[in-house]
Amino acid sequence: VGAAIWQGDLSGEHAELLKKHFNSVTSENDMKWSSLQPMEGNFTFATADAQVNFAKSNNMRIRGHTLVWHAQVPAWVFNDPSGAPMTPTPENKALLLQRMETHIRTVMGRYKDDIYAWDVVNEVIDPSQPDGFRRSPWFNIIGPEFIDRAFHVAREVDPDCKLYINDFDTTNMTKRQFLFNLV
Repeated sequence: VGAAIWQGDLSGEHAELLKKHFNSVTSENDMKWSSLQPMEGNFTFATADAQVNFAKSNNMRIRGHTLVWHAQVPAWVFNDPSGAPMTPTPENKALLLQRMETHIRTVMGRYKDDIYAWDVVNEVIDPSQPDGFRRSPWFNIIGPEFIDRAFHVAREVDPDCKLYINDFDTTNMTKRQFLFNLV
């Protein structure tokens, strides 16, 4: 049974309830890009590490959430070298793919022995679009291939990890069909 956790859950009454009733945890926000890499190349793992250490010391499994998402991503990720918002050019596509790959390799590499599953991409389906893809900066700059590339890199980093597309409202028949088609 899993729970989403944050730093405040690691001590006191919440920690005791987690230890008693749960055997799996997912970091609510502290493994998202804005928390782990707020500035390019400047990774801040202390809070995520504390959550991983709490889970490990209490024999809990850990699910990583999330490597590539359209939200909670620092602005620099989608800015070109001059600091301007990226447009869909071959140069920006290459740069954004490189940033995505570096992020995935660094984060997954750090937690390779600790995290059994990752939400590799998050909320990439939009049933209101004719092709079903959310028009995120990832999609607008790279195209749908960012999804495939994210999974390939994740698999390279940890061949034994379970990899997921995470989304909501998958009981919506249209959305579920787009997700099925993507998979």
